[in-house]
Amino acid sequence: MKFFSFLVLFSVFLTGCSSNVKLSGHNVSNVDATVDIDKSANITVVPDKDGDQLTNKRYIADVMNALKERGFSNVSDSTSNPDYRLAINFTSEEITETKKVPIFNNERNTPYTVCHRNPTTNARTCYTRYRHFMEPIVKGYDKVETPTNLYTFQYKLTDKAGNLILDSSNTVMHEECSKWKMFEFLAKDAILRANFNDPVDKPYTVEMTEDYSCQ
Repeated sequence: MKFFSFLVLFSVFLTGCSSNVKLSGHNVSNVDATVDIDKSANITVVPDKDGDQLTNKRYIADVMNALKERGFSNVSDSTSNPDYRLAINFTSEEITETKKVPIFNNERNTPYTVCHRNPTTNARTCYTRYRHFMEPIVKGYDKVETPTNLYTFQYKLTDKAGNLILDSSNTVMHEECSKWKMFEFLAKDAILRANFNDPVDKPYTVEMTEDYSCQ
């Protein structure tokens, strides 16, 4: 009965310690800093002609909404002669991620001696013992390769003449999440992170809220 109670309590402990979804991302972009993009300019969002048309078309609305959140007022998917054209492309692939993990030493260590004297015989008896630390000691590191999924959202902004103004690639990694949920996340997050003035090469991490499901 005691063992069963322990299992129940241990299960509750594990459930209570479940962590939120954490995403590792990277934002890399290059920009023509001489171009000042007016927030009232007409911007058309279109699927990249070389990408998966069905996938890219699905997230046009999300990208448009994110641009509007950034203050761009004239964003659509059908303007015939826009000031700028934003071509979007979503892709995914399975990769191998190399992680550096600690190797713990749980062996006994740091000997110490304890002595006692018998009050009757005055005999002295000593024992050698070993101190066990409450936390394991790291004695080194090892590399572990694990499969994971890499999700990429790339977009290119061009002007009327076809000149490239902004080229941005945004990635996140996760081993279990649905690619559709990751694309949905990137469609908004990448635009909100967009820098229209300076080049960017920045890794980042995002911890989602407790109620977020990536499936």
